[in-house]
Amino acid sequence: MTTVRCRTFRKRELHTVMEAQLFYKELGRLLYAIAAVDGTVTHKEVAELKRIVKEELVPQEMSTDHFGTDQAYITEFEFEVLADRVATVEGAFDSFVAYMARHRNDLSPERRELIYRAADAVAHAFHGVGRKELPLLIELHRHLEPAV
Repeated sequence: MTTVRCRTFRKRELHTVMEAQLFYKELGRLLYAIAAVDGTVTHKEVAELKRIVKEELVPQEMSTDHFGTDQAYITEFEFEVLADRVATVEGAFDSFVAYMARHRNDLSPERRELIYRAADAVAHAFHGVGRKELPLLIELHRHLEPAV
């Protein structure tokens, strides 16, 4: 009986870790899209992303990978991979929108607020919110509203 409980616990634990990984990956995609929408990812935007990860995401995340690294760093890693590949803004943003469509009702109000704050901070990092960032922030707000 103990073995069954242990397996069930490990499956739930694995599911939680996988959900955290997916959330942080998609958050990295969203933040990349906002930073890159004007055609350039600046050092200020990268610095703001790193500040968000270190000061806001890491302290609230409890899960780690098999090396002991906080799962929240997946956000930074995904952002950097997309920037290195010069990925399309549309592809990155659409991926986050698809994630939200599947998980709209799974996110707590605190997690939604965290997404808003992070997106807004990256958008403001270099000369404030420009005409290209604003439509993404508006669409993000629409997708983060809880389903009625």
